Amino acid sequence: MPIPARAVSAPPPDEETTPPRSDPTGSALVTIDPIGFGLRPGAGSVAWATQYCEAAGLSPCSDIADRAERLCIERWDCHPALLVPFREGTAAFLSGGRFTSPVVYAVWLSENPMVAVAGGSRHLLESYLLTVGVCPDQGGGYPRGPECPA
Repeated sequence: MPIPARAVSAPPPDEETTPPRSDPTGSALVTIDPIGFGLRPGAGSVAWATQYCEAAGLSPCSDIADRAERLCIERWDCHPALLVPFREGTAAFLSGGRFTSPVVYAVWLSENPMVAVAGGSRHLLESYLLTVGVCPDQGGGYPRGPECPA
């Protein structure tokens, strides 16, 4: 079933975005989409990321399964989630555990010099996700790894 297209706000121009100097995670550059076009994801779902990509007019929307990095929500349970790079930036698709409703966290400023100084949109988003208890899935019996906060 096709997802109806909706207008998506463009990221603000470079001169309108100034991250606070005291914020090591760059949270001023992280956008949060709690509605996600009304899509209902499966846990860690590539289909959700693909539908969101198409509805938001992102690119590329193909081969998301090949680019996506598996994430874990919560230290003990490792609820699955995804981190996906796009041309426009990087997005994390979270649902499950402490995220009782689906939410998309993203940094949509891939070409912004402030993001480049922080290591790029992906690094900035990964740093922010650590503050909300989401880490890369390292697989095995302890998928979140010892560095991941509880």
